[in-house]
Amino acid sequence: MLRNYIMTMLIVLLIATHTSAWAVGADDARQFVDSLGKRVLGVMNNSGGNEDQKQKQLQQMFTENVDIPWMGQFVLGHAWQQATPEQREHYLKAYQAYLLAHYTTNFADYTGAKYTITDVKPEASGQFTVNMQIKTPQQTQDTAAGYRLRTDNNGQFKIVDIIIEGVSLITTERAEFTAVTQKGGMDALISDLENKTQTEKKKS
Repeated sequence: MLRNYIMTMLIVLLIATHTSAWAVGADDARQFVDSLGKRVLGVMNNSGGNEDQKQKQLQQMFTENVDIPWMGQFVLGHAWQQATPEQREHYLKAYQAYLLAHYTTNFADYTGAKYTITDVKPEASGQFTVNMQIKTPQQTQDTAAGYRLRTDNNGQFKIVDIIIEGVSLITTERAEFTAVTQKGGMDALISDLENKTQTEKKKS
């Protein structure tokens, strides 16, 4: 009887500790995204900086706060295991260049935007998804966006997925990349990413 009581109390304490840890983590995740969002909007809304300077600042923020190597390996799927070390290195460089060109170019569309964080959801393996509603001066309706976070080896939050209106970036890219590699191999995917990067740069 005493043993059962002790075991019950231990379970309750473990659950309470676990819940408390989630709550602190969720609050940290919210603060991370909120702080980053304010910094990004601050750069875009700065009337004193030229576009090249803004682009460089946004690219630096993106590189520092997005786990590009993790995302690059995830979206490649099984092809990562089959790639040579040289192909992996070339691919990750091409993938990073594409992400930076695509997202920092499109950031200009959010000049004057406002956002409201709606909730933070704990995911498996200590990850969190921070959801928000974004409103730009050009939009009549808000855009639903979510940012999935994980901690790196240094315990720092990194963004590992961007979800727009329920569509996951890494899930979509994994399907697209798999189709390309199955048809033409790694070299075809690298060439495709490099071509897309040049197309994005021409937009800016």
